[in-house]
Amino acid sequence: MLLLLVVALVAAGWLYSQGLRVGKPGWDDGLTLAHWRWQPDDCAPLAGDDLVLRDLFPVTVHTRTVTVTACDSGADDDGVVMPESLPWTPPFVLSIDTLQLPELGGVVPPPLQVKARQQQQHWSLQVESPQSLLQAEYARDDGLWSLQGNGSLKEWLTDWQGTWQLAGEGVWQGQAAGSLNATLQDAGLYSQPQKADLAMTARFTGEEWQADMSLTEPLALDGQWQLAIPEPLSLQGQGIALSQAHGQVQLQGPPGQVHVSAGSDDSTVEQGAGRVVLEGPDLDGQVDFQWRDRMLTLAPATLALPEQLSAQWKAPLQVPMTLDGATDLPLLIGYEDLRLKASPSRIQWQGKHWQWQGALALQGRWQGYQLDGHWQGQAASDGLQGKPITLNARNGDDRLAFRLPLESLHRAPYGGKATVKGQYAGYPLDGSLSFRQAESGWQGTLSATSSIPDYDRGGDVSLQVPWRLQDSAVVLTDGSQLSVSEGLIDQVLLRPITVSARGPVTVNSAGAHGQVKVRSGGLLAARWRLPVVAGSARLTGKTATARLTIADWQSELTAQASLAGEVPRGSFHIDSPLIPAMGQGLAMTPLAGSLTGKGSWQWRDTLSAEGTIRLADAEADWGSVTARGIQGALEGHYRDGAVSLKSVGPVTADTLDIGTPITDLSLQMESDLRQWQFTDIRAALLGGFLRSPALDWPSPRPQPVVITRIDLEQVAALQNPPAVFLDGRVGGYVPLQLGMDFLVVEGARLANEETLSLRIPPSSSVQSMASANQAVKLALESLSVLTIPDFQARMNMDREGWLEAAVIIKGVNPQRNNLPVVFNYTHRENMLVLMRSLRIGDDITEKLRTERAQ
Repeated sequence: MLLLLVVALVAAGWLYSQGLRVGKPGWDDGLTLAHWRWQPDDCAPLAGDDLVLRDLFPVTVHTRTVTVTACDSGADDDGVVMPESLPWTPPFVLSIDTLQLPELGGVVPPPLQVKARQQQQHWSLQVESPQSLLQAEYARDDGLWSLQGNGSLKEWLTDWQGTWQLAGEGVWQGQAAGSLNATLQDAGLYSQPQKADLAMTARFTGEEWQADMSLTEPLALDGQWQLAIPEPLSLQGQGIALSQAHGQVQLQGPPGQVHVSAGSDDSTVEQGAGRVVLEGPDLDGQVDFQWRDRMLTLAPATLALPEQLSAQWKAPLQVPMTLDGATDLPLLIGYEDLRLKASPSRIQWQGKHWQWQGALALQGRWQGYQLDGHWQGQAASDGLQGKPITLNARNGDDRLAFRLPLESLHRAPYGGKATVKGQYAGYPLDGSLSFRQAESGWQGTLSATSSIPDYDRGGDVSLQVPWRLQDSAVVLTDGSQLSVSEGLIDQVLLRPITVSARGPVTVNSAGAHGQVKVRSGGLLAARWRLPVVAGSARLTGKTATARLTIADWQSELTAQASLAGEVPRGSFHIDSPLIPAMGQGLAMTPLAGSLTGKGSWQWRDTLSAEGTIRLADAEADWGSVTARGIQGALEGHYRDGAVSLKSVGPVTADTLDIGTPITDLSLQMESDLRQWQFTDIRAALLGGFLRSPALDWPSPRPQPVVITRIDLEQVAALQNPPAVFLDGRVGGYVPLQLGMDFLVVEGARLANEETLSLRIPPSSSVQSMASANQAVKLALESLSVLTIPDFQARMNMDREGWLEAAVIIKGVNPQRNNLPVVFNYTHRENMLVLMRSLRIGDDITEKLRTERAQ
């Protein structure tokens, strides 16, 4: 017992030194371990649960689960030599309920059940899954081994159907030898109709081997490419060196066809020749090759490849078919209009280690830029070293210079800092991307500074984005920020703008996921200000949804953007009341009502947008002009700086008060913000009507406005108290020219539409005028009561608002025996001043009425 205890302690110590770790040991009809793992370094290639050691003779072990993890230890395994046989072990019985192997080449193996036994140095292994079975036997005394298995392809490749069989036998005692036979029956993708049988046989003795392969029908590999073997393939070699080859292999896919043929004339000599032919829509070229005495020689060739790639070498390439070797590799690689030249260029390898040494030169055009890049140094399996990588890009006035030093890239942990300086799209740019290898993965910071040329002062742009790689995605950490400093454009002060991450933002092939904050301090002009604009945007894959508010205006804007299609596109919606604060300092002041709008946008070479804006119950004030009850919808379009607006149906206003109230206004409108066109204009004016087919603003010439049924009683009432009493209706036309900041009337004519009446009341001012002059007295007496069957008026008004009117009145005075009266009258007055005074008088009257009511 003491001896067994010592042996157990020694074994436990040795296993611990080799990396075995256990958890929750116990005893239940044998030694139990709730958890165990074998971890010789930072990675644990084996781990399991619920292990039970039931017996020592033979050693009987059962474990519920075992998980195998692919670990890259970095150890140099070039010197690994295959043993002469399996090692001696004491008799054992091992059973595993569930063995989970790691993913291999994108294939996730199914859970496996394993049973292994060794008795009298005779080994047996059985690996089983629901639809597959593999069995192996090995006798250590004579070295005989055998292998057989079969199963369903779908269990290992979910998109495939068919079955597989594997069989083999041989001797493994000293030098391994044997044969293997593998077949696939009715194999193919579920999505493809064609199925095929594949047969493979292989024989080997030590490093020498021979393999044969045949395929009954073309076999679909991934839904696009098909593999065909028109002539059975037979290969012979030693290690990785090819000695004999016969047959043909063909790959057919959307880019075209790749046809490989090879043959050896003399089976006693290690030599042969072949050809690779590329042809099709995206493939073109031919490579002749030959091999002899472990040397593969590729003849000079020029190849066209998919995605506008090309490859060329002008001298034969000689590649040793050995585990250790070197060769010159002077290549010219093309992509669209770019050319990458490797010269000098030499690659050498030793086992799994390799090293390339030479110089690279990149020249050509890409995305409109002329590129010129250079690098000279060494690239190896453990890092880069040499001169800094440089790349200069030029496009018109844009100049960018990229630089990446390699001092920290020649050994792990790797790191570096790439910089870019120059000018992009008219913006000066100075940026850097730092990166380093940490225990948690790659991380670093993207930094850039710039300034906006449109700013006369300020407008500095700063970008700070800490990042890290996590699960094949780039994570922008909380606090990543883009900011634009305060600045001046002409006389407008723009407050700072910031866009910052609220929590981590994840960017991967599916897009970006996370949330960002947006804040603008607004702007301040000489007589107007835009308050603070703030909000947030949620990023979901290739779409973004933003919500911005202007709290001081109670305005809200929501917008959506999508990068999922061929071009970026999105939509927007605005909802806001109209309040006086919006017009602070402006000529126009909104007083009441609401504004809503919605639309869509897209970016195809340039930004374009379209949408509809609706006004409801709007009220506005333009100094001496007020509008009430404005209703209407406008359809807008924007493309590359050009704006167009067009009314959808009529735009209406209950009242438009310009000193003289205009009611029930209705019109159609179209504009590009420089020229405004109003059509189908209708309104009620002074008891009559106003009509115009079209008015342009600004207009180069007068355009007709027709007025009808104007009530002279309402005209006289504009003066309070009225100087005369008028009755009847007049009409005519007024040629009107609307200038940018003026109004001109040219050749207006008015006439009576019915018999008019005029009465001059005996006011104190009239009596004073009559007593002062006998002629005036006679005229006033003649005009005191007048019936007017004929009224004519001509009017003109210049840009400064001076109205010149010539009036002819022909009538009779019924109180003087129908005395005929012909009255010629001319008048000159500034109408802008008059209308302003009338408006001010109405405002004062309204305020007095309000105060009395209170």
